[in-house]
Amino acid sequence: MTKTKILLMLGVSLTVLMAENDASNLPAISASEIAAMQKQIADLQKQLTAVVKQMNETKVRATQKTEHKVVKEQHTVAPIVTNDTPPPKKEDTPQFDKGYIAVPGTTGAVKISGMIKFDMIRDSRAHTSEQTSVGRLPYALQMRNPNLPNTPISWKDHYYLHAKQSRLGFNIVTKNKSGSDLKAFVEGDFFGATQWGDMFVNGPGGTAQNSTTYTFRLRHAILAYGGLEAGHTATTFHLDEALLPSVDLNGITGGYNRHALIRYTHKLGNFSVSAAAEHCRADYITYTPTPGAGTPHYVYNAQDSVGSLSKQERPDLILRLKYNFDNGNAVGLGVVNRDLRIKNNLAIAGNAPAGPTVDGRTYILNAWGVNLAAKIMTFGNSYFTGGIIAGKGIGWYIADANGRSALFNPAAATEGERYKLVEMNMFWAGYCHSWGPQWQTNLGIARINLGTQGLSNARKVTQWFEPGLDRTYNKFLINTMYMPEENLQFGLEYFVLERKSTLGYLGLGHRLQFGASYKF
Repeated sequence: MTKTKILLMLGVSLTVLMAENDASNLPAISASEIAAMQKQIADLQKQLTAVVKQMNETKVRATQKTEHKVVKEQHTVAPIVTNDTPPPKKEDTPQFDKGYIAVPGTTGAVKISGMIKFDMIRDSRAHTSEQTSVGRLPYALQMRNPNLPNTPISWKDHYYLHAKQSRLGFNIVTKNKSGSDLKAFVEGDFFGATQWGDMFVNGPGGTAQNSTTYTFRLRHAILAYGGLEAGHTATTFHLDEALLPSVDLNGITGGYNRHALIRYTHKLGNFSVSAAAEHCRADYITYTPTPGAGTPHYVYNAQDSVGSLSKQERPDLILRLKYNFDNGNAVGLGVVNRDLRIKNNLAIAGNAPAGPTVDGRTYILNAWGVNLAAKIMTFGNSYFTGGIIAGKGIGWYIADANGRSALFNPAAATEGERYKLVEMNMFWAGYCHSWGPQWQTNLGIARINLGTQGLSNARKVTQWFEPGLDRTYNKFLINTMYMPEENLQFGLEYFVLERKSTLGYLGLGHRLQFGASYKF
């Protein structure tokens, strides 16, 4: 009730009393009585003022308390949304790593990745094409056939400029209610068509391969769920941490072969155990009793030779143990077992008593290999890397020796001499020195020994084009890399390659390579 209303009620009451006094002809009210009544009204007015003041103060305190509560709720429950603050997300909205784009209406996301890479290569002697492979380095033979002008010994100072290392990939992840994410990765580059050194289609007298052909090929297509992986990717036999950075695609180790595989990895803290079944092919050397014009007796087959057939009855079986230390060190041990089978569809000449025949038999060998590799940190981001591989028939897992796991000689006098494993071992070591966040220098050496010295019978070689079997590969690498921005890299690399044969021939290559790449 307001002050005005209370005073109005008092005034009305006084008037009514005075009127009633006149109406009833009561005695007149004296001046002293009127004065007493006025004093009472004044006292009531003071009391009314005090009550109104108290009511106003109570109202102000209540208003301030309400406003404080509203402000507090705004800060704790409903923050003010501005252009810099993203809207609140629902609790059931999946959260993905940086770079992933959520697919609307699903619990999945995708991220595009890849690399743009340019290479400029100069080979000062015999060359090995757009990517180094010491096993394809041409031998410097000591004779020339005038009918074959494009022999390896006549070619020098080769240049290649290409962008075939450029890659494109897609990373896919799906969040599941079980808590285990489903992941997939697909990536390819443009090395599907490679010019291999001084080689020609249809022999040395044929048409030169086209070095400007860019053919997209699959590098990785892998599906991962929990500890299970299935698809096409790098073999389980190697330790990825032991790779030494290089400008060249293959590097000091010759690169790691990629196979179709199924693999399961179980982790116990820093320790992991991987078991895999991988695609197997019988890579082998074929001896041709009567080679064509200008071609040697020995042909290296990463897959199948003409007429013969790689006939595998089970995949390669691999077991890998790995331990990753908290400081960046890593050590790994890989073991592989292979079943190499070849069905002979070649005509057997020379030693066959009844002339050229085809026995149609399947020849079987059991191959094995062991790989021990490590990465050892020194100071800062610098580290040593290296490893040893040893076994029989494991060319399928040493990129430079692919096609050399066994020797298949259908013209051998006895059955036991026709199909024999090639013993091989490989050693490599490297050092990566980090000068700071933008500069690093890498130094590496590698050697591959093939036990081919006693595999073939001693023959009098009269053809200039017959170097014998590969016996030893040597490699030396040094490079410097500059990274001015994140994911942007420039590199300059020098490679020395050496290939030796059982007959004493030598293939030697010197390569200078500049590379510029940007990863996204």
